[in-house]
Amino acid sequence: MNFIKKVIGGSSKSKTDIKIEGEHHEQHHEQQQQQQQQQIPDKISTTTSSSKVNSPCVPPSCSYISKENVRSDLSLIKDFNSAYYYNYYRTLEKNSTSLTNPGLNTKVASNQFTLKEFNIVSEMTDSCIVSVWTQKYSNLSLTPVEAVYQIPLAPYAAVSDFSVILKDKVLKGKIKENEKAKEKYNDAIASGGQAFLAEKVEGFFKLQIGNLPPQEDVTVNITITSEIGTHLESLHFCLHRFIFPKIEFKFNYTLNVSLSTPIETIELDDFKPTITYKDESKTNATVTISTENGVSKNIIAVIVPKYSEKPESFIEYSPIDKSYALAINFYPKFSVGLDEVDQKSEFIFVLDCSGSMSGKPIEKSKMALEICMRSLNENSKFNIVCFGSYFNKLFETSKHYNDETLEKASQYINRIDANLGGTELLEPIVDILSTESDPEFPRQVFILTDGEISNRDKLIDYVGKEANTTRIFTYGIGSYVDKELIVGVSKACKGYYEMIVENSDMEEKVMKLISIAMQPTLSNIKVDWGALSSGSVVQSPAQIRPLFNQERMMIYATLDKEPTEKQVTVILSGNGPLSERISFPVELDFSKANKTTNHIHTLSAFKHIQDLEESERKEKKDNKDKIVKLGKKYGLVSKHTSYIVTADSDKVTEETMKTVQVLDPTEKIDANIHINSNTTGVLRKKTVQSSPVLSSPSPVFSSPSPYTNCAPRPQQRISFIAPQPYQSAPAPPPPGSSISYCSAPPPPPQISCIAPQPYQSAPAPPPPRLSQTSSQVDYCIDELLSESLEGDLLVEEEKECLKFECSPSKQKISIAPIAPVPTKISQSSRECKSKKSSSSSSSSSSSSSSSSSSSSSSSSSSSLIEIIRQQKANGSFTKSSVSNFITIDTPPSGIPEDVWTTLLIIANFILNFDSQKSQWELVSQKATKFVKQQIIKCSISSTFETLLESAKKSISN
Repeated sequence: MNFIKKVIGGSSKSKTDIKIEGEHHEQHHEQQQQQQQQQIPDKISTTTSSSKVNSPCVPPSCSYISKENVRSDLSLIKDFNSAYYYNYYRTLEKNSTSLTNPGLNTKVASNQFTLKEFNIVSEMTDSCIVSVWTQKYSNLSLTPVEAVYQIPLAPYAAVSDFSVILKDKVLKGKIKENEKAKEKYNDAIASGGQAFLAEKVEGFFKLQIGNLPPQEDVTVNITITSEIGTHLESLHFCLHRFIFPKIEFKFNYTLNVSLSTPIETIELDDFKPTITYKDESKTNATVTISTENGVSKNIIAVIVPKYSEKPESFIEYSPIDKSYALAINFYPKFSVGLDEVDQKSEFIFVLDCSGSMSGKPIEKSKMALEICMRSLNENSKFNIVCFGSYFNKLFETSKHYNDETLEKASQYINRIDANLGGTELLEPIVDILSTESDPEFPRQVFILTDGEISNRDKLIDYVGKEANTTRIFTYGIGSYVDKELIVGVSKACKGYYEMIVENSDMEEKVMKLISIAMQPTLSNIKVDWGALSSGSVVQSPAQIRPLFNQERMMIYATLDKEPTEKQVTVILSGNGPLSERISFPVELDFSKANKTTNHIHTLSAFKHIQDLEESERKEKKDNKDKIVKLGKKYGLVSKHTSYIVTADSDKVTEETMKTVQVLDPTEKIDANIHINSNTTGVLRKKTVQSSPVLSSPSPVFSSPSPYTNCAPRPQQRISFIAPQPYQSAPAPPPPGSSISYCSAPPPPPQISCIAPQPYQSAPAPPPPRLSQTSSQVDYCIDELLSESLEGDLLVEEEKECLKFECSPSKQKISIAPIAPVPTKISQSSRECKSKKSSSSSSSSSSSSSSSSSSSSSSSSSSSLIEIIRQQKANGSFTKSSVSNFITIDTPPSGIPEDVWTTLLIIANFILNFDSQKSQWELVSQKATKFVKQQIIKCSISSTFETLLESAKKSISN
């Protein structure tokens, strides 16, 4: 079966005009549903395949690669907000102000520059998009100007050509090494000539235009080469509104689409484009938009090609240096039952153990972790990391999943508590991602947190650079979590996220993302270039990201000489969902190479430059010369190269220049500024980093331990500590182990200003009382309000809670070796609010029945967790481990005891825990897999379905 949704029925009239060979048709499309903030892949059907696939498996004989062209709901295909490529623009929208007065504007006077016309012509193929921007400006200034032009430039795009038309002269840009380009620019300006300098700066394309004579028009031509934005089975091309000034101007847009497979549909919401198909096969189409009023909305073209079950290749030939460039495009749809999936993967669970997680959040998180542990298969590696002001790990590095490591994990989880202080997430994530990934085991990280961090943007930027090796899933717990942290980290690493507002939903939502992580994957992908390897083949990216469900793969390569044969077969291979090696032949016909463009060459060079820049970042290599060489050859702006255009002026400019802003669409992102989000209806807080503090000196045991505590070097500091109910000392490791510190011994006590701690396990001696003035109370409230953002809610409730927490009778000064809690006033307010709410509910007349219902639900959940805890790594249950939960009768003849016991547990899940299916579903599927394997191994004549029905009858009796 397929893991995509079928097209919903019905259609609605579109505003898009369609032309085919001169005939005018009205295109009909499905009604677009309300866009979701995030599109989650469907769960895989538990229906199993009829036969096991043997290795190697080569299409079309591969029985679990779908050949059906069944596509997703059109509304999901068009949901660009859920697409990974759009995360760059989403981040800009979240962290920058919108355009206030974009266009060509001087800083000292307005409307000195005017955009008269903006034309964009784009060429889209299966492998890349090349756009030529032509912008015509008039300079109304009475004095010479130096203009600054800036537009967003996504990380998957590069400027590959640049020219300027001035006084009917076409001045073509030349790529220079950055320092030399700037020197030449400054020299030209100093001599009174005109100069243009274009470079890439922090995610933006920046253009400096110097010594423009007054009253002179100028035309800027920019060529941008980009990877195709992909989402599900569709291809996207985005022109974000941030590139357009908010003024009226003439705008013309032409998109020429040329694909190797027929085009099923082309969509552009919010516009009325004219779409012309050039042939009956619908492989070529032209989309045009014209307006006299400028552009105020995103232009996003969504093209859905006909599905191909095999990799497609595209070849280009450059007669200049007789080289070839090629691209491979692949979008597989696996069809395999989840109980047959046996793929390798590495799972790392990162749990927030800061003070604010105390109580139900940490207990529910521990229960969810127990379920996760039993949902892994024996081909997995795993680890658990707990973080706060410092972090500790179950294992130094991830270990293989078996009964021994599973038992250690259960012991570790049992000792987890919310006692690690603040919320410092960057350090443990750097520790995880700096460890070299194993391509055999695709790394997937799950982060559970209820807080916010001060270095959020730095963290998001860091994990985004590791998206090729790691996929991250995030869970935001509670109403006060930093939503941009949760969304940003997951999007940057092409993962998914869940917001858990109610603790009762935690297990279900945790397992929802675990189910996605278990979906079929093609990993450890390699390309065997065969006969082409005799020449110099440069593959980009060098390391291919695992191909997860509903993702498209693009690979590029350049060949520096002609192959000896015109038709060559290369092999694309990877580890499949059944843990076997799958191979896909890719036919390359060099006689059909495109000789009219250089697009794939340019994009392949751009991807190679990205690999070289990444090597500089991670391996500290000096690849500057290689990057500059590629930049010059293919006209690419990079971190080491810029475009420079200079021209001698007919009349040397001697007047003083003015500086103007040309399209300044965004402000520089400040990592310390929190921007209000439309999804946030609460008061946002500013995080104050707390120093790492242990609640008590940790014992040192003699023998080695797999448990490692990692902490930055401690510093004594004064901080405000919110009330911490249920505070306790850090959980000690199992007996016979020791704690080792990565960088420092246990930190010293913290000097803290703390409120009463009603359930603190080791309270400090009563200190002398200090008076507190009203100004101190005012400071507590003013500190909170100064961090609020316009439109936030719950301000009055925060004030009321602060009155309690900052009142003179409650405030004390003490010196105690206690575990710190995050220094966030809003978090303390949350606890105050929670206690207030709890107090109110306990006095209500309905509290008794509510408590009874909650107790019953809790008891059921606890019973389920206890049963799940008994599962072995291979998915089985033993009679001795579960006899306290169900009656184990005599197995049917010929059925081993562990097989029958496992069947009874599956039946018990189905009959008695139906409402909690999301918690036991993956556990049951692993148990089902074990039973089916034993049926084959033991030559049992009965089918799984027959035996399960017998088990259900036994449970019912």
